[in-house]
Amino acid sequence: MERTAKKCKQCGREIYFDGICVSCQTKHERKRILALSQEEIDTSIQQICNEIEKTGDLDQESDLFKQLLDYRDINTSKIAKAAFEKNLFYPCELYKDAPDYIIESMMDILKKDSADPQLAGALLLCLAVCGGEKVYPFFLDLERHPRSWRKKLYVNPSFYATYGGWSYDSNGRFMKTNFDKCYPMALGTLEEKKRSPVKIGVKTGEKCSQCGLGLVNLMEIDGTDPRLDFLELNGVVKAKCCPNCMIYSDNYFCRYTLDGESEIILEEDAVMMEDDLKDAGLEELTSNSYILGDQPVAPRYASDWEGGSSVGGFAFWIQDCDIRLCPDCGKPMKYLAQIQWDTVLSGMEGNAYIEICPDCNMIAMLHQQT
Repeated sequence: MERTAKKCKQCGREIYFDGICVSCQTKHERKRILALSQEEIDTSIQQICNEIEKTGDLDQESDLFKQLLDYRDINTSKIAKAAFEKNLFYPCELYKDAPDYIIESMMDILKKDSADPQLAGALLLCLAVCGGEKVYPFFLDLERHPRSWRKKLYVNPSFYATYGGWSYDSNGRFMKTNFDKCYPMALGTLEEKKRSPVKIGVKTGEKCSQCGLGLVNLMEIDGTDPRLDFLELNGVVKAKCCPNCMIYSDNYFCRYTLDGESEIILEEDAVMMEDDLKDAGLEELTSNSYILGDQPVAPRYASDWEGGSSVGGFAFWIQDCDIRLCPDCGKPMKYLAQIQWDTVLSGMEGNAYIEICPDCNMIAMLHQQT
Protein backbone atom coordinates (compact mmCIF):
# COMPACT_ATOMS: atom_id res chain seq x y z
CA MET A 1 0.00 0.00 0.00
CA GLU A 2 1.48 3.33 -1.08
CA ARG A 3 2.03 5.87 1.65
CA THR A 4 0.63 9.38 1.22
CA ALA A 5 3.02 12.28 1.63
CA LYS A 6 1.95 14.94 4.12
CA LYS A 7 3.42 18.17 5.43
CA CYS A 8 4.89 18.86 8.85
CA LYS A 9 2.38 21.18 10.55
CA GLN A 10 5.20 23.38 11.77
CA CYS A 11 7.90 23.63 9.10
CA GLY A 12 6.15 22.19 6.03
CA ARG A 13 8.73 19.41 5.49
CA GLU A 14 7.39 16.35 3.68
CA ILE A 15 6.54 13.55 6.14
CA TYR A 16 4.35 10.43 6.06
CA PHE A 17 2.34 10.85 9.24
CA ASP A 18 0.10 13.46 10.86
CA GLY A 19 1.76 15.99 13.14
CA ILE A 20 5.22 17.54 13.17
CA CYS A 21 8.51 16.12 11.88
CA VAL A 22 11.28 14.70 14.07
CA SER A 23 13.35 17.84 13.63
CA CYS A 24 10.54 20.06 14.94
CA GLN A 25 9.88 17.63 17.80
CA THR A 26 13.56 17.93 18.74
CA LYS A 27 13.32 21.73 18.70
CA HIS A 28 10.36 21.61 21.08
CA GLU A 29 12.21 19.30 23.49
CA ARG A 30 15.32 21.47 23.32
CA LYS A 31 13.30 24.56 24.13
CA ARG A 32 11.67 22.77 27.07
CA ILE A 33 14.99 21.62 28.53
CA LEU A 34 16.56 25.05 28.10
CA ALA A 35 13.68 26.58 30.05
CA LEU A 36 14.10 24.31 33.10
CA SER A 37 15.00 25.99 36.38
CA GLN A 38 17.94 24.71 38.44
CA GLU A 39 15.48 23.15 40.88
CA GLU A 40 13.80 21.30 38.01
CA ILE A 41 17.18 20.14 36.73
CA ASP A 42 18.09 18.81 40.19
CA THR A 43 14.77 16.96 40.33
CA SER A 44 15.42 15.46 36.89
CA ILE A 45 18.90 14.32 37.95
CA GLN A 46 17.35 12.62 40.96
CA GLN A 47 14.85 10.87 38.65
CA ILE A 48 17.76 9.49 36.64
CA CYS A 49 19.57 8.34 39.79
CA ASN A 50 16.40 6.72 41.11
CA GLU A 51 15.99 4.60 37.98
CA ILE A 52 19.63 3.49 38.06
CA GLU A 53 19.44 2.63 41.76
CA LYS A 54 16.18 0.73 41.30
CA THR A 55 16.85 -1.15 38.06
CA GLY A 56 20.62 -1.03 37.56
CA ASP A 57 20.00 0.41 34.10
CA LEU A 58 19.10 3.63 32.33
CA ASP A 59 16.17 2.98 30.06
CA GLN A 60 13.12 5.11 30.82
CA GLU A 61 15.15 8.22 31.58
CA SER A 62 17.88 7.80 28.95
CA ASP A 63 16.44 10.51 26.69
CA LEU A 64 16.13 12.88 29.63
CA PHE A 65 19.77 12.29 30.57
CA LYS A 66 20.96 12.93 27.01
CA GLN A 67 18.93 16.13 26.73
CA LEU A 68 20.17 17.48 30.06
CA LEU A 69 23.74 16.67 29.08
CA ASP A 70 23.51 18.07 25.55
CA TYR A 71 21.57 21.25 26.21
CA ARG A 72 22.45 22.10 29.83
CA ASP A 73 25.85 20.41 30.27
CA ILE A 74 24.76 19.10 33.67
CA ASN A 75 27.24 18.00 36.33
CA THR A 76 27.04 14.18 36.33
CA SER A 77 28.88 13.44 39.59
CA LYS A 78 25.73 12.28 41.41
CA ILE A 79 24.67 10.14 38.45
CA ALA A 80 28.18 8.67 38.19
CA LYS A 81 28.02 7.53 41.83
CA ALA A 82 24.69 5.77 41.27
CA ALA A 83 25.91 4.19 38.02
CA PHE A 84 29.21 2.95 39.47
CA GLU A 85 27.46 1.28 42.40
CA LYS A 86 25.37 -0.69 39.89
CA ASN A 87 28.27 -1.42 37.49
CA LEU A 88 26.54 0.59 34.78
CA PHE A 89 29.06 1.95 32.28
CA TYR A 90 26.86 2.94 29.35
CA PRO A 91 26.53 5.60 28.12
CA CYS A 92 30.06 6.66 28.96
CA GLU A 93 28.96 10.28 29.43
CA LEU A 94 27.45 9.25 32.77
CA TYR A 95 30.99 9.64 34.10
CA LYS A 96 31.78 13.11 32.71
CA ASP A 97 32.13 14.54 36.22
CA ALA A 98 32.91 11.34 38.12
CA PRO A 99 34.52 11.82 41.56
CA ASP A 100 38.20 10.98 41.97
CA TYR A 101 37.53 7.76 43.88
CA ILE A 102 35.49 6.38 40.97
CA ILE A 103 38.17 7.36 38.46
CA GLU A 104 40.81 5.62 40.58
CA SER A 105 38.62 2.54 40.99
CA MET A 106 38.11 2.22 37.24
CA MET A 107 41.84 2.60 36.67
CA ASP A 108 42.54 -0.10 39.28
CA ILE A 109 40.36 -2.53 37.31
CA LEU A 110 42.22 -1.77 34.09
CA LYS A 111 45.62 -2.28 35.66
CA LYS A 112 44.85 -5.98 36.00
CA ASP A 113 45.63 -8.37 33.14
CA SER A 114 42.58 -10.37 34.16
CA ALA A 115 40.09 -7.58 33.40
CA ASP A 116 37.26 -8.62 31.08
CA PRO A 117 38.01 -7.13 27.62
CA GLN A 118 34.43 -5.95 27.06
CA LEU A 119 34.42 -4.24 30.45
CA ALA A 120 37.87 -2.79 29.71
CA GLY A 121 36.56 -1.14 26.53
CA ALA A 122 33.62 0.37 28.39
CA LEU A 123 35.87 1.68 31.17
CA LEU A 124 38.28 3.24 28.68
CA LEU A 125 35.40 5.23 27.20
CA CYS A 126 34.18 6.32 30.65
CA LEU A 127 37.67 7.41 31.67
CA ALA A 128 38.17 9.21 28.35
CA VAL A 129 35.09 11.32 29.05
CA CYS A 130 36.45 12.05 32.55
CA GLY A 131 39.81 13.16 31.14
CA GLY A 132 42.11 15.10 33.41
CA GLU A 133 45.66 14.96 34.76
CA LYS A 134 45.31 11.43 36.14
CA VAL A 135 43.69 9.82 33.12
CA TYR A 136 46.06 11.07 30.41
CA PRO A 137 49.29 9.50 31.81
CA PHE A 138 47.34 6.37 32.69
CA PHE A 139 46.18 5.93 29.08
CA LEU A 140 49.70 6.55 27.86
CA ASP A 141 51.03 3.86 30.19
CA LEU A 142 48.36 1.40 28.99
CA GLU A 143 49.37 2.07 25.40
CA ARG A 144 53.08 1.63 26.05
CA HIS A 145 52.63 -1.30 28.44
CA PRO A 146 49.44 -3.04 27.27
CA ARG A 147 47.67 -5.45 29.61
CA SER A 148 46.50 -8.84 28.43
CA TRP A 149 42.95 -7.66 27.76
CA ARG A 150 44.27 -5.30 25.05
CA LYS A 151 44.62 -8.26 22.66
CA LYS A 152 40.84 -8.53 22.48
CA LEU A 153 40.30 -4.86 21.61
CA TYR A 154 40.53 -3.46 18.08
CA VAL A 155 42.14 -0.10 18.85
CA ASN A 156 44.59 1.52 21.27
CA PRO A 157 43.65 3.69 24.27
CA SER A 158 44.52 6.80 22.22
CA PHE A 159 41.47 6.08 20.04
CA TYR A 160 39.17 5.78 23.06
CA ALA A 161 40.57 9.09 24.34
CA THR A 162 39.12 10.97 21.35
CA TYR A 163 35.62 10.31 22.68
CA GLY A 164 36.57 12.65 25.51
CA GLY A 165 37.96 15.28 23.14
CA TRP A 166 41.68 14.59 23.61
CA SER A 167 44.45 12.23 22.57
CA TYR A 168 48.24 12.19 22.20
CA ASP A 169 50.69 11.93 19.33
CA SER A 170 53.24 9.18 18.64
CA ASN A 171 55.63 10.83 21.10
CA GLY A 172 53.05 10.80 23.86
CA ARG A 173 52.38 14.54 23.80
CA PHE A 174 48.90 15.46 25.00
CA MET A 175 46.63 17.01 22.36
CA LYS A 176 43.10 18.41 22.47
CA THR A 177 40.97 16.99 19.66
CA ASN A 178 37.92 19.16 20.39
CA PHE A 179 37.28 22.82 21.04
CA ASP A 180 35.73 23.69 24.41
CA LYS A 181 33.17 26.11 22.97
CA CYS A 182 30.33 25.36 20.56
CA TYR A 183 28.25 27.65 18.34
CA PRO A 184 25.17 26.40 16.48
CA MET A 185 24.28 27.23 12.92
CA ALA A 186 20.83 28.84 12.85
CA LEU A 187 18.41 29.60 10.03
CA GLY A 188 18.65 33.17 8.83
CA THR A 189 18.18 34.87 5.49
CA LEU A 190 20.37 34.83 2.40
CA GLU A 191 21.26 38.45 3.12
CA GLU A 192 22.31 37.53 6.67
CA LYS A 193 24.35 34.63 5.29
CA LYS A 194 26.45 37.08 3.28
CA ARG A 195 27.48 38.77 6.56
CA SER A 196 27.81 35.61 8.67
CA PRO A 197 31.38 34.66 9.72
CA VAL A 198 30.48 31.02 9.05
CA LYS A 199 28.78 29.89 5.85
CA ILE A 200 27.77 26.43 4.63
CA GLY A 201 28.07 25.70 0.92
CA VAL A 202 29.55 28.51 -1.15
CA LYS A 203 30.28 28.10 -4.87
CA THR A 204 33.88 28.57 -5.97
CA GLY A 205 33.36 28.71 -9.74
CA GLU A 206 35.66 25.70 -10.22
CA LYS A 207 34.88 22.19 -11.45
CA CYS A 208 35.85 18.85 -9.93
CA SER A 209 38.56 17.11 -11.99
CA GLN A 210 37.08 13.73 -11.04
CA CYS A 211 33.32 14.02 -11.64
CA GLY A 212 32.85 17.46 -13.20
CA LEU A 213 30.52 18.81 -10.49
CA GLY A 214 31.07 22.35 -9.31
CA LEU A 215 33.42 22.71 -6.33
CA VAL A 216 32.19 24.39 -3.16
CA ASN A 217 33.62 25.67 0.05
CA LEU A 218 31.75 23.22 2.23
CA MET A 219 32.27 25.68 5.06
CA GLU A 220 33.83 29.12 5.23
CA ILE A 221 35.00 30.35 8.64
CA ASP A 222 36.14 33.89 9.37
CA GLY A 223 38.21 33.37 12.50
CA THR A 224 38.55 37.12 13.07
CA ASP A 225 34.95 37.32 14.32
CA PRO A 226 35.08 37.76 18.15
CA ARG A 227 32.68 34.84 18.63
CA LEU A 228 35.26 32.53 17.08
CA ASP A 229 38.29 33.63 19.13
CA PHE A 230 38.36 30.16 20.70
CA LEU A 231 39.35 28.67 17.32
CA GLU A 232 42.56 30.74 17.30
CA LEU A 233 42.31 31.22 13.53
CA ASN A 234 43.50 34.70 12.65
CA GLY A 235 42.05 34.73 9.17
CA VAL A 236 39.54 33.14 6.80
CA VAL A 237 39.57 29.36 6.38
CA LYS A 238 37.75 27.72 3.49
CA ALA A 239 37.17 23.96 3.39
CA LYS A 240 37.01 23.35 -0.36
CA CYS A 241 35.67 20.10 -1.77
CA CYS A 242 33.60 18.36 -4.37
CA PRO A 243 30.54 17.44 -2.24
CA ASN A 244 29.89 14.45 -4.49
CA CYS A 245 33.39 12.92 -4.37
CA MET A 246 33.97 13.81 -0.70
CA ILE A 247 31.10 11.58 0.38
CA TYR A 248 32.69 8.55 -1.30
CA SER A 249 36.29 9.23 -0.29
CA ASP A 250 38.01 7.79 2.79
CA ASN A 251 40.66 10.51 2.74
CA TYR A 252 39.58 13.93 1.54
CA PHE A 253 41.88 16.82 2.45
CA CYS A 254 42.51 20.39 1.44
CA ARG A 255 45.30 22.78 2.32
CA TYR A 256 44.26 26.30 3.31
CA THR A 257 45.81 29.70 3.82
CA LEU A 258 44.44 32.28 6.24
CA ASP A 259 43.64 34.67 3.40
CA GLY A 260 40.87 32.38 2.16
CA GLU A 261 42.72 30.29 -0.41
CA SER A 262 42.49 26.50 -0.41
CA GLU A 263 43.64 23.61 -2.57
CA ILE A 264 42.14 20.13 -2.71
CA ILE A 265 44.67 17.33 -2.17
CA LEU A 266 43.70 14.32 -4.27
CA GLU A 267 44.67 10.79 -3.32
CA GLU A 268 47.20 9.17 -5.66
CA ASP A 269 44.74 6.35 -6.37
CA ALA A 270 41.65 8.58 -6.52
CA VAL A 271 38.91 6.88 -8.54
CA MET A 272 36.90 8.78 -11.14
CA MET A 273 33.40 9.20 -9.69
CA GLU A 274 30.05 9.71 -11.37
CA ASP A 275 28.24 12.93 -10.57
CA ASP A 276 25.40 11.66 -8.37
CA LEU A 277 24.59 15.02 -6.85
CA LYS A 278 24.02 16.86 -10.15
CA ASP A 279 23.66 20.61 -10.60
CA ALA A 280 20.25 20.64 -8.90
CA GLY A 281 21.79 19.21 -5.72
CA LEU A 282 24.62 21.71 -5.89
CA GLU A 283 22.14 24.58 -6.20
CA GLU A 284 20.20 23.36 -3.19
CA LEU A 285 23.35 22.98 -1.09
CA THR A 286 24.63 26.45 -1.91
CA SER A 287 21.28 28.23 -1.53
CA ASN A 288 20.86 27.46 2.18
CA SER A 289 20.56 30.40 4.57
CA TYR A 290 22.28 29.11 7.71
CA ILE A 291 24.24 31.62 9.78
CA LEU A 292 26.37 31.45 12.91
CA GLY A 293 24.35 31.67 16.12
CA ASP A 294 24.77 34.72 18.32
CA GLN A 295 25.57 32.89 21.55
CA PRO A 296 27.61 29.81 22.48
CA VAL A 297 25.76 26.69 23.59
CA ALA A 298 26.68 23.62 25.65
CA PRO A 299 29.65 21.65 24.20
CA ARG A 300 27.49 18.61 23.31
CA TYR A 301 24.58 20.69 21.99
CA ALA A 302 24.77 19.08 18.53
CA SER A 303 25.95 15.61 19.54
CA ASP A 304 22.74 13.69 18.88
CA TRP A 305 20.29 12.91 16.09
CA GLU A 306 18.80 16.14 14.72
CA GLY A 307 21.56 18.04 16.52
CA GLY A 308 22.01 20.24 13.49
CA SER A 309 25.14 21.92 12.17
CA SER A 310 27.64 23.52 14.52
CA VAL A 311 31.18 24.83 14.98
CA GLY A 312 33.33 23.57 17.86
CA GLY A 313 32.18 21.42 20.76
CA PHE A 314 31.48 17.73 20.20
CA ALA A 315 30.22 16.04 17.04
CA PHE A 316 27.44 13.49 16.71
CA TRP A 317 29.37 10.55 15.32
CA ILE A 318 26.86 8.33 13.53
CA GLN A 319 29.41 5.53 13.40
CA ASP A 320 32.63 5.73 15.45
CA CYS A 321 34.45 8.87 16.52
CA ASP A 322 36.86 9.45 13.63
CA ILE A 323 39.69 11.85 14.37
CA ARG A 324 42.06 11.71 11.39
CA LEU A 325 45.83 11.96 11.47
CA CYS A 326 47.24 14.94 9.62
CA PRO A 327 48.83 13.69 6.36
CA ASP A 328 51.70 16.16 6.85
CA CYS A 329 52.73 15.86 10.51
CA GLY A 330 50.98 12.62 11.48
CA LYS A 331 49.42 14.13 14.63
CA PRO A 332 45.74 13.81 15.52
CA MET A 333 43.66 16.55 13.93
CA LYS A 334 41.05 18.59 15.77
CA TYR A 335 37.32 18.32 15.21
CA LEU A 336 36.13 21.68 13.88
CA ALA A 337 32.55 21.48 12.64
CA GLN A 338 29.71 19.27 11.48
CA ILE A 339 26.98 19.73 8.90
CA GLN A 340 23.73 17.80 9.16
CA TRP A 341 23.18 16.95 5.53
CA ASP A 342 19.39 16.88 5.43
CA THR A 343 19.21 20.50 6.61
CA VAL A 344 20.95 21.64 3.42
CA LEU A 345 20.18 18.77 1.02
CA SER A 346 16.72 17.17 0.98
CA GLY A 347 16.83 13.38 0.94
CA MET A 348 20.48 13.28 1.99
CA GLU A 349 21.37 11.19 5.03
CA GLY A 350 24.11 11.55 7.60
CA ASN A 351 26.60 14.22 8.58
CA ALA A 352 29.68 15.84 7.09
CA TYR A 353 32.56 16.48 9.50
CA ILE A 354 35.40 18.97 9.18
CA GLU A 355 38.70 18.58 11.07
CA ILE A 356 41.72 20.85 11.16
CA CYS A 357 45.46 20.77 11.78
CA PRO A 358 46.35 24.44 12.35
CA ASP A 359 50.07 23.61 12.49
CA CYS A 360 50.05 22.37 8.90
CA ASN A 361 47.12 24.42 7.54
CA MET A 362 45.34 21.18 6.70
CA ILE A 363 41.61 20.41 6.57
CA ALA A 364 40.04 16.94 6.51
CA MET A 365 36.44 16.36 5.42
CA LEU A 366 34.56 13.13 5.97
CA HIS A 367 31.07 11.69 5.82
CA GLN A 368 29.13 9.23 7.97
CA GLN A 369 25.64 7.79 7.71
CA THR A 370 23.73 4.82 9.06
